[in-house]
Amino acid sequence: MSIIYSLFLGFLLGYLGQRARLCFIGGMRDYFLVKDTYLIKGLFSFFFGAFLGFFLFHYIIPFVTLKTFPWFINGASVFIKKWKVIGIEATPNPILPVPGDPISWSPKLIYHLILAFIGGIMVGFFSVLAGGCPFRQHVMAAEGSYSALSYIIGFISGAVIFHKFLVPLIKALK
Repeated sequence: MSIIYSLFLGFLLGYLGQRARLCFIGGMRDYFLVKDTYLIKGLFSFFFGAFLGFFLFHYIIPFVTLKTFPWFINGASVFIKKWKVIGIEATPNPILPVPGDPISWSPKLIYHLILAFIGGIMVGFFSVLAGGCPFRQHVMAAEGSYSALSYIIGFISGAVIFHKFLVPLIKALK
């Protein structure tokens, strides 16, 4: 069932992103270089929607239904089970209490934050070089752009390198 929800949400977001030409990097670039606010409105709309969604799904729905959201994926329990197998007891971090977020439930929060910072810098750097954010690159790849497709391949390669080489390094740190 979660695959159907994911596909539906992916197609919906892709359609909306293609129709709106949403691009976070392009919005900041256009605003700072030529003071064009068309694309940056999408960035602010995204943050506003994310804030409303977090408030709704983190506070309102669990208060009304007495269940956590999303109901079909309990990400926190997945990570707790995976870490319990390797002998790590995980508890939610009070600094980042987001249920289901692997960073907030990690017992090695500082290493994850450092890697997230480095990863954010790298994604931002390569997005500026590519001329668009990862979301925009996905939409452009779906439209048939070969340069966007090469960006996506690099993006996926980076994720594989992270999980294959950096995650074991983090787990080895005491």
